[in-house]
Amino acid sequence: MVKFMAKVGIIGAGPAGIFAAINIKNSNNEVYLFDKNDKIGRKLLLTGNGRCNITSGKVYDDFLDHIIRNKDFLYSSFSTFDNFAMIDFLNRNKIETLIEEDDKVFPKSMKASDIVNLFEELIRKKQVKFLANTKVFSVNKDGRFNLETSKGQMEFDILVIACGGLSYPKTGSSGDGYKFAKSFGHTLIEPLPSLCPLYLKKTLPIKALSLSDIEIRAYTDDKVFSEVGDILLTPNFITGPAALRLQARGARSRITKISIDFKRNIDDLDRILINYLDKNPKKAIGNSLKGFLTESLIETLLDEVPISKNKPSNQITKEERKKLASLIKNFTLETRKNINFNSAVVTSGGVKTTEINPKTMESKLVEDLYFVGEVIDIDGLTGGFNLQIAFTTAYSASLAIKEKL
Repeated sequence: MVKFMAKVGIIGAGPAGIFAAINIKNSNNEVYLFDKNDKIGRKLLLTGNGRCNITSGKVYDDFLDHIIRNKDFLYSSFSTFDNFAMIDFLNRNKIETLIEEDDKVFPKSMKASDIVNLFEELIRKKQVKFLANTKVFSVNKDGRFNLETSKGQMEFDILVIACGGLSYPKTGSSGDGYKFAKSFGHTLIEPLPSLCPLYLKKTLPIKALSLSDIEIRAYTDDKVFSEVGDILLTPNFITGPAALRLQARGARSRITKISIDFKRNIDDLDRILINYLDKNPKKAIGNSLKGFLTESLIETLLDEVPISKNKPSNQITKEERKKLASLIKNFTLETRKNINFNSAVVTSGGVKTTEINPKTMESKLVEDLYFVGEVIDIDGLTGGFNLQIAFTTAYSASLAIKEKL
C-alpha cells in the first residue's frame, strides 16, 4: 500500500497521459505530468484533420473487431470504460458530440482545440502539476522511482509511462517510452508505422482521384488483406480511409502489391461494357465510357490495355474489351517500401501485452509501474479507435492507482 499523499509521475501529455492525470488526481495524491512540449495535447490537435475524431460510435463487439492487434488485451478495461463512457464524459463536461459516417464521433464544434481546452481546464481545476518543456532522460527504481529530467532529479511512488509511440515525430514522439520500458526489463515488440499511405513503384499518369465504394486488396508474402471504402488515388501513392485501413492490417508484413476493384458490385462487367460501346459505336472509346468511369481513370486503364482513347467503339476487339474488364476489376500496382513514421497515424508494436496486467495496466515485472496508450503493443484501424485505446487504458490505470492510495 502506497503511503498517504503519494506522488504520481506521468511521462507524456498526450491523450493517454492527460486522461490518466485528470482521473488519478484526488486529495490523497500529487500528480505530476511531464511533457517535452510547452502545451498538452499536441498530437490531439492534429487528429481528424484538426476536427478530432475522438472515438467511435460502434457497439461493443463491432468496436473491438476494429482493434487489429491484441484486442483480447482490451476486453477487461473496455468493459470498465468504453467509447460510450467517453462520449458521456465529454457531454457531462459540456462538449457536445455528433456521429458522422462510419460511426466516427467528433465534437459538435469540429474543433480539436475544444477537447484540448477542456483537458487544460480539468488539469488546472484538479491541480495537476504540468511540467512543460521538460525532457525525461532516464528512469529507475530504488524503492521509489527516480527520474532524471531537464529540470533536475525527481522521485515518485508511482510512475505512469504514457509517452506514445513513434508516429508524428514533430510533436515530440521519439520512442522514449520504449527506452524506459526496456530499462525495467520489459520486452519490446518492434515498433512499425501503421495507418500510412501505400506508395507505388510506378508513377501513374493521373491527377489526384477520389474514388468511393471500391475494394482494395494488399498482397504480402503469405497473406491477402482486403478493405472496402473510399480511397484517394494519386500519381505516387494511395491514401484515404480504405487504403489506410489496408496498410494497417498489413503493417507487420511486407506488402508487395495492391489491386483495386473499381466496380466491386458488378459481376458481368463485360456485358456492361458491350452496352456502353454499342450505344455509341462510332464514338471514341474514351468518350463512350464517360459516365461509367472517371475520365482520368479511363485514360489510365486504356493505356494499360493498350487501347487508344480515340479508337472508335465499334473497332474494339473482344480481346481488348475482356482485358479492359479485367483491369477494371483487378487493377494491380506494385508497391515500394517508403513507409515511415512521418506519414504514420499510429505505431504498431510496443511493450509486450503479456507483461502488463490487462485490468490495471500495471507492469507484471515492476510494482507501481504502469503503461497506457500507444506505448503498449495494441493498435486499431482509423476511425477513433486508437484514441479510445488511449482513454480506456488510462482510465483503467487511474482506477487501479486510486485503489492503492
